[in-house]
Amino acid sequence: MEDDIRCGTTAYIREILDLHLMTGRYSTVLVQELAEIFERRSGNVFAILDEVAALEGAPGARPSLTKPPAMFVRPPLTGLWHKHYNQASFLHQNVSNHWRANDFAVHAARTIGEAAIHEDKLIGALIHEFVMGGYRERSEARRLTGQWIVYARQDDVNTYLTLGTHGDDAAIRQRVLGCATEFPELGLDERRVPAR
Repeated sequence: MEDDIRCGTTAYIREILDLHLMTGRYSTVLVQELAEIFERRSGNVFAILDEVAALEGAPGARPSLTKPPAMFVRPPLTGLWHKHYNQASFLHQNVSNHWRANDFAVHAARTIGEAAIHEDKLIGALIHEFVMGGYRERSEARRLTGQWIVYARQDDVNTYLTLGTHGDDAAIRQRVLGCATEFPELGLDERRVPAR
């Protein structure tokens, strides 16, 4: 019974991925990761799929509010690419990153100076401006961060391999190596990095 459910979930994930792809491909590893997220409800699979659609230039794709795609330049992921995807659980990190690079005092002074805010509502207004204002500004600048969709590029075709977490490079590389037999033309084995 559980295997039937998993099989149905992976088929559903494959159908949705196929709808979002223009030229790209995806690994069995990625399908399994997305199916697990979907079944456990441990994240928003659709936020990840939206980023894939944006990378693919799929018709009707939502514009990405995350950082632009980038190539890894340090081992062990050199030559692979990553694209951030955002989830609600990354709100804190995005707000923190925003105010580390910007001066909240300007925003606080503007909030305090607004005559429409009653004194007993001031702390709430400042908290709101800190959280929502910071998040809004970061998303409008398309600088949201989160975790990664890790992929290889070859001949302008993306091959989506796995999901990744900051600081977990060795585990990401192991999952990528697990995709080597599925995509031998990418040279994902330990002797070579993917073609750029």
